[in-house]
This record gives sequence, structure tokens and C-alpha cells, in this order.
Amino acid sequence: MVDKDVVGAVIPAVILAGGTNSAEMEAATGVKNRALVELAPGKTMLSFVIDAVKGAQLVSDLLVVGDVPSSPDYTSIATTTSFLGNLISGTKAAPESANKVLIVTSDIPFITSVAVDDFLKQALDSGADFCYPIIPMETYRKTFGSMKRTTLKTAKGEFTGGNIMLLSRSYVTDHSKTIDDAYAARKDILKLGGMLGWGLLLKVVLSQLIVPKILSVAALEAGVSHLLGHGATARAIVTEHASLGTDVDKPDDVKAAKVLLAAL
Repeated sequence: MVDKDVVGAVIPAVILAGGTNSAEMEAATGVKNRALVELAPGKTMLSFVIDAVKGAQLVSDLLVVGDVPSSPDYTSIATTTSFLGNLISGTKAAPESANKVLIVTSDIPFITSVAVDDFLKQALDSGADFCYPIIPMETYRKTFGSMKRTTLKTAKGEFTGGNIMLLSRSYVTDHSKTIDDAYAARKDILKLGGMLGWGLLLKVVLSQLIVPKILSVAALEAGVSHLLGHGATARAIVTEHASLGTDVDKPDDVKAAKVLLAAL
């Protein structure tokens, strides 16, 4: 149980449900919107996520960005043409009184209310502007070993990232261009090196190929903070809740998810 009085806040949550399936995924599932893929009789991927987020003690308002059916369970926000556009519009639509906003993707059906509260408690305690969960791969493989993940080797071990984040509402509303530039640079090594710092980028490459101990989590946090600029701070939140990092975006993932969810 999480004590709201200790944390001192409840957080609005924005679920991003505007993602479209690949042609292969659409052919396998019969739907274009990934959030509406059915994983159990009468239950879509989005509904699993909504149930978990709504059940979290530290979540207040719930907003869903995407072309999905309206519901009294959440406020609907029109989708834009991009993931980043949905993130920004959803954040701006959150109550102006909120200092922080929780962002959740709609393709993590194993997410639980306990996992959300644990992440929020740690993230709020950190005081950072941007918080992102990282999951030890040893923990991840125990539960979701059949599902593939991208990983990062560091001095503290091998991690995979989660699909939620806590961010500063004012940063997003005031500096959306910086976010747009950073997002656009994610696949451009020259731009990314300039924004993160070439020293850090070299450490990332060497840590994956040769010496994992060369890359610290603190260095990654510093690099992302530098990328964000404007005095913003970033923190990686280590969590044992592997459900936060188990997304379903391929036909094989759908098959595995159905089996795992049926066994819960």
C-alpha cells in the first residue's frame, strides 16, 4: 500500500493509444490500432492498461490519446500524426494544477496497479523532471523470458527500459521544440552525439561491445539531463516490475501474451 500523505501528490495519467499496427500485425489481429488488439475474450490491450492505471492509488485523472471508443473511465483526446505529438497534446490536456504527468503506452497489457504505484513513489521521491524505469534483465527473464527485449549493459548490470515515464508538465508545455529536436535526433548519430555528448556515446558503444563497466547509470542520467537542457533533470528508476517493460507489438508477442494472460 502507498501512503498518499507521505508522497504528497496524486498524478494525472495519459495513456498513448494512437499507435498503428504494422501490415503484418494488422493481418494477424484484424485491427489497425494496436491498442484495440484483443488479448482475451472481449478485452483489448488498452482495457488491460486502463484497469491497471485506474487502480493505482497515486493516479488521479485519466486521459487517453487516440482513436478509441469513448468511455466514462477516461477523457478522450484526439490523436495527432505522431507519437511525440500525442505525448505533447496529452500532457497539455492534463489539469493545469498538476506539476507532473504520468505517460503510459497502451501496449503493455501486463502492467499492474502495484507496479505503477511503486514507480510513481520512487520517481516522485527523486524530484527529477523526467523519470524512466529500467528493469534488470535477470528479473525480466524470470517472468517474460519468451518475449524479446532491447537491452543495455552498464556497470550495474544489464537492463531493459520500461514503457511509462513521469515528466514535468511545465517542461513539456514550455519546451516542446527541444523535445521535438531530441526525438528527431534519435536515429541521427551526428546529432545525437552532439546533444548527448560524444564521450557518453562512445561509452555506450564500448559498454555494449567490450567493457560494460565503463558505462554508469549516473552517466546516462547526466547525458539525458544535458540533452533536455533548461536545467531539467533525468533519473532512471530501477524497478523489479517487469510488466512495465513488456510491450506487445508483433504477432508472436500477441500469441505469447494471450498464453501468459490466460495463466494469470
